[in-house]
Amino acid sequence: MRRMNVVGVSYGGFVGYSLAALFPDRVEKVVLCCAGVCLEDKDMEDGLFVVKNIDEAAMILIPQTPEKMKQLVKLTFVKPFKVMPACFLTDFIDVSGFS
Repeated sequence: MRRMNVVGVSYGGFVGYSLAALFPDRVEKVVLCCAGVCLEDKDMEDGLFVVKNIDEAAMILIPQTPEKMKQLVKLTFVKPFKVMPACFLTDFIDVSGFS
């Protein structure tokens, strides 16, 4: 049986980690980039991130309102859009499956 190497970036890191955990006989090496696979509440308490807890992080990463979507865009882009109409953001939330 052929073994594989897996590279995961961001959410792909969770996928790569899961593949390695589920199929250790098939995955030889795993490289994770920019993925909080082992993130714990203690990391938040120690000030590792700008959010206070995992629930707040989830509210930012899975926006339910145009205001939260604006916050996500500001944290994500180096040069965020200056004008983002609420109707566009609401449609994006609906289409992306965040709601």
